Amino acid sequence: MDKKPLIVVSLCAVVLLVLGSLSNVVGIENVQGCGCDDPQRWPEISGSMGQNNWYVSYVNVTFNEIFNIYYRINESNWIIYTEPFTIKTQGIHLLEWANDTNSSNIYSLEIKIDWSSPLLSNYTSKRIGLFKWQFGVNATDGVSGINRVQFPLWNFGHNIDTEPPYQFVWRGCMILFSLSQLITHNYFWWNAWDNAGNMAPQPHAAKADIITINNS
Repeated sequence: MDKKPLIVVSLCAVVLLVLGSLSNVVGIENVQGCGCDDPQRWPEISGSMGQNNWYVSYVNVTFNEIFNIYYRINESNWIIYTEPFTIKTQGIHLLEWANDTNSSNIYSLEIKIDWSSPLLSNYTSKRIGLFKWQFGVNATDGVSGINRVQFPLWNFGHNIDTEPPYQFVWRGCMILFSLSQLITHNYFWWNAWDNAGNMAPQPHAAKADIITINNS
């Protein structure tokens, strides 16, 4: 009886078993080494999203898997995760998490929060030439920063400025402009938006701002 085929089959079976075991080990190592690819390792972030990846509300953070998860915010002390938590302060926050504090696999993401409107101040208006007028306003935002300032002038046109100083140059007859504004009560105003999408309106300029325009 020829035993060679049986030996060959047995050797093949052993090789397959060994390869199968190795593939299982490799698969486990890949999972452990790439927790970022495991949906259970990523937190769920919830809140009202504004613009440019800024949240305009409190932000809730939830990990689907709570076993042996540690996290910290803005490089503070590590905390073991036991339940969802809320970030309630404005600004750019660094959220880091890991399976344990000694792990070399520490994952992170930025959470940006800004629900405050920009501030408008120091309205200016002056003549800078024949039938040429310059309007301006100071716009500030200490969290996400100013994105743009818009100067609508009723039906006399408008301008959008994205860099300080925020100014608008208008060409026309100021007497006609002032009379039309006084009759219709549609005065010029300013709007400012920050990078999170919050708006600061200045609905109406005072009548005195138009009547006492600087002619120097």
